[in-house]
Amino acid sequence: MFIALVLFVALYGVFSTAIVHQLEDERFNYRENFVWAVFQIQRQFFIVQRDIEAAFGRTGLSEDVVDEILLEYEIFVSRVHLLRDGDGFKVLFSVPEVAQSVDLLEQQIKEIDDALLATEDSSEKLQALYRLLEPMNESLQQAVVRTTNFVSVYNANNIASVKTDIEILSYLFFCGVVVMAVLGGFMVRQRQKIFAADIAAQKARQEQEVIEEAADHAKMHALGTLAGGVAHEINTPAQYIQNNLEFLSDSFADLVGAVERKEDGKSAVLNLEKDKLDFLTEEIPMAIDESIQGLNRIAEIVRGIRKFAHPTTDAVEMISITEEIDTAVTLTRNQVKHVADLEVGMQTDVTEVNGRRNHLSQALINLIVNASQAIRESGQRRGRIDLIVSSDDDNVYIRLRDNGGGVPDDIRERIFDYFFTTKERGVGTGQGLPICRKLIQDDFNGDLTLSPTYSEGAEFVIRLPKPDPNSDVQSQTTTVEGPADLNALLR
Repeated sequence: MFIALVLFVALYGVFSTAIVHQLEDERFNYRENFVWAVFQIQRQFFIVQRDIEAAFGRTGLSEDVVDEILLEYEIFVSRVHLLRDGDGFKVLFSVPEVAQSVDLLEQQIKEIDDALLATEDSSEKLQALYRLLEPMNESLQQAVVRTTNFVSVYNANNIASVKTDIEILSYLFFCGVVVMAVLGGFMVRQRQKIFAADIAAQKARQEQEVIEEAADHAKMHALGTLAGGVAHEINTPAQYIQNNLEFLSDSFADLVGAVERKEDGKSAVLNLEKDKLDFLTEEIPMAIDESIQGLNRIAEIVRGIRKFAHPTTDAVEMISITEEIDTAVTLTRNQVKHVADLEVGMQTDVTEVNGRRNHLSQALINLIVNASQAIRESGQRRGRIDLIVSSDDDNVYIRLRDNGGGVPDDIRERIFDYFFTTKERGVGTGQGLPICRKLIQDDFNGDLTLSPTYSEGAEFVIRLPKPDPNSDVQSQTTTVEGPADLNALLR
């Protein structure tokens, strides 16, 4: 736009300068008095004729008188040459009578010059000069008349041309003002758009920061909501580990007490009933195995909490779908196991997508908790939750279905609105589903939708684009056990 403005100003300056120069040239031509120039030639012609006639009326011709007459004649000749060769009189020769008169004058001047050279007598020179000048009288008279008419028409046309040039210059100035105003308004408008875009970008950044903070808050809120169940999940294996350790402690005391050392240097003897020994031999390994399983269970829960609570980075990396499902299932087990059976089905061999860590598990936790609450509110004795992973040529789909009460038709369009909730005050904030959808859209370039065709409850569908094989993002995750292990977690 700045370049266009500069070009317009340059063109405006060129055209304006050209018109001004043209006006100056026309003004110069207009001020040239063509009639005066032709009239001066005719006047000088009459002066020469008059002086010759006066000289012949005298008693004698002196050399001074003759020289004076010849000087007047030379002035006459110089004026003719000036009219013929002067730059300001070229336009005048477009009049045929003027051009013919000047040609006739030049011919006569040549004859006069030849005649003056042919004689030395002063009287004969004056007579030849007077005789050869006489035929010019009528031609000069016509030239004066034609020049007067030509100048009148020329000046009228010149005035009209000057008027036109002035009008063009005025229009050009007016157009320049309009164009400058339009360009100025356009530049101001562009500046306003840039400013508005900058404000919108700042607003978007602030909204993103608010969403990220809300996501972190929602994550901690979900973890706090699940804390009771997680504590119970940890307490159960810890309890039977404690019981097994107490049993092992008592069994070890019984074994130590049954050892008899009768004589030094001889092997000790275990004084224990066979039934007791058989019991300890059978139960002690079982207690040890149960304790190891309990510790593994606690470690598994702690790993899930650590993965979920770990701060999310901005780096986009390869995320394991099975690992994210593992974390979600582990943390929601106690929330689900009393109300529904949760089954995980892997119907695709695609187990990794591009995204940010923990956000997929956060969305799944929210959906699983919502499904368990829907089943509980429906009054069923035991419900069912299915988590099915499938794919097509372009996307991976994670479908979470429940056979609860479903979503009423009148609120289907509002469930992803911020702060919209159907739960009681203090139970729901109306941010879970909107934040989960935002995380899936922003961090995975996917989407979270409610299936319009599922009628046995509710089905939420997470769509995740398959990773580009040509992408520079490398896998930074380790794939955990397959779906059989995930289902084992539910037991």
